[in-house]
Amino acid sequence: MLHSPPVWLLRLALALLLLVLSATSLLLFQQMERAQQDAIRERVGFQARTLAIRLENSLTDEVEALRRMALLWNHRGRIPHDEWMLEAQFALDHFQGYQSIQWLDSTLKMRWVQPLKGNEAARGFRLTPNHPNFNLAMQAKASGQPQLSNSVELVQGGRGFVLYTPLYIANDQSAQTFDGFLQGVFRVERLMDKLLEGLDNEDFSVRLLESGKPLYHRERPQSLNELEQQVPLHLLNNRHFALQLSPTSALVKQLSSPLPRFVFGAGLLTSLLLVAALALALENARRADALQTGYRRLNQEVRQREEAEQELRESRERLQLVLDLTDSSRDGLFILDLASREVLHMNQATYSSLGYSAEDFRQRLKDDPEHLLPGFHAWLESVHQAHLDKQSTIFQREMRRSDGSLQAAEISAQLVKRNGREYLIGVSRDNRERLELEARLQRLSHQDGLTGLYNRRHFDRQLSGEWRRLRRVGAPLALLMLDVDHFKAFNDRLGHQAGDDALRRVAAVLQESLQREGDVACRYGGEEFAIILANTSEQGALNVAERVRQQVETLGIPHPDGIGGRLTLSIGIAVSDPAREEQPDSLVARSDAALYRAKHEGRNRTCLWGPNQG
Repeated sequence: MLHSPPVWLLRLALALLLLVLSATSLLLFQQMERAQQDAIRERVGFQARTLAIRLENSLTDEVEALRRMALLWNHRGRIPHDEWMLEAQFALDHFQGYQSIQWLDSTLKMRWVQPLKGNEAARGFRLTPNHPNFNLAMQAKASGQPQLSNSVELVQGGRGFVLYTPLYIANDQSAQTFDGFLQGVFRVERLMDKLLEGLDNEDFSVRLLESGKPLYHRERPQSLNELEQQVPLHLLNNRHFALQLSPTSALVKQLSSPLPRFVFGAGLLTSLLLVAALALALENARRADALQTGYRRLNQEVRQREEAEQELRESRERLQLVLDLTDSSRDGLFILDLASREVLHMNQATYSSLGYSAEDFRQRLKDDPEHLLPGFHAWLESVHQAHLDKQSTIFQREMRRSDGSLQAAEISAQLVKRNGREYLIGVSRDNRERLELEARLQRLSHQDGLTGLYNRRHFDRQLSGEWRRLRRVGAPLALLMLDVDHFKAFNDRLGHQAGDDALRRVAAVLQESLQREGDVACRYGGEEFAIILANTSEQGALNVAERVRQQVETLGIPHPDGIGGRLTLSIGIAVSDPAREEQPDSLVARSDAALYRAKHEGRNRTCLWGPNQG
């Protein structure tokens, strides 16, 4: 006759079962909490990278005016004071982040400053070897390239940055000699306020760090510094700055979900109910063995058994309720036995988003996991290795839909070992939208937001690439620099909205005029555009320029101060043989000089750079 195990052993088994179920609920809760925190950090990091890119692009675009002034200086010789003041005022009007624009002569003494008001302390200033920026200025002089300083105390008061752009003029032997620096002075608060103006940063506190120390901050109420993200800033040549973002509690609350806590509480409750039901069932079994004690206790045992069965049914219903609630999640949740590849549990989002039924998904995962999740076995190895190394177990994968197409999936995996078997708890998410946003961000970093043309960054990259390519094949490269005539007067008379609309219409003409693959139209800056024509002779470039100029004139955009009362273009052309020159900067300078001649000869015309032109 078989004897029942002792009561203490049964109770110990139930306690162990409760411990296992509670631990599983805790692991699931921790996994979902980590996934939620990772999503919040990812959002903050994405926003930080977006702000960093836009800040770098904005500063690069805005200081381009100084580079143009330097090119004019270098190619024409020292420009007259009145013309310099007009160019400097034009740059100041278009970007309010400047404190001032200055010229230090070759003795490093301040000669010209614009505006004078508010910068009287800079008059007579001389850059001496004991100044913190002296070595940086000497680097700019030696390299011939602009250099942006770290923050320094300005003689005008407050902290700021200085952009040193070296200037050169030809001496009597036609050699280029150093002629001082064109300085752009920025006050820290004014520059950052201008660069951050209009950016989507209401949900974050923004700080600018210099060598790890705070230099500027724009705080939002209730910022959470424990979730802050920091990304480096490349402000022209300077790599000492970083951007730090902290999300507000409102954003964290918006991104957070009560589902992890709800699942954890429901799991514990279900575990308690299940163990209680099992305990009652065991008690009923023990009492059933005691039927020989009397008929009077039989009815009581039956009633208790019925009550236990009723509670067990209710526990199952509650467990089913928890499982049904997980089906409301947009993220897939599944538990897999790695030895048999049996799916122990999965919610509806796991298979329905891929177009499968539950049974079809289970069978495909068991029979052919490589088809359902390409690289399945290699991915499992990566999960095991990441688990051993205590690294992130969030993987970017692709899953095959029922129609054969592939769908992006971000899978967070957790390995659990119980009773000698290994299980995988996974949370999958369709992150196509985030991937598309990142790709769109990459495209936007090379596109001008107003006109839809390529921006200055893309222009520099395209010009360098075409220069290298045409050098190998021995073909010419043509560059057209185009400037809208009297555009400042157009804006002043008709307003910036009309000016923006005119720039968009001009950009559309430029884009339509390109008839060959590889030809590129870019917004060079402000009202200035550039067209790169690969493998194009002077005559071909003239044909394109005249076609563009005439089509813009044909638009008939009214211009109160324009030639013939219409908006027109001035165009400068230069053609180079990359095989005979080292860098494309000379091509840019020559086309800019041709544009300058076109404007001074009456505008609404095209000028081709010649060897006798300075």
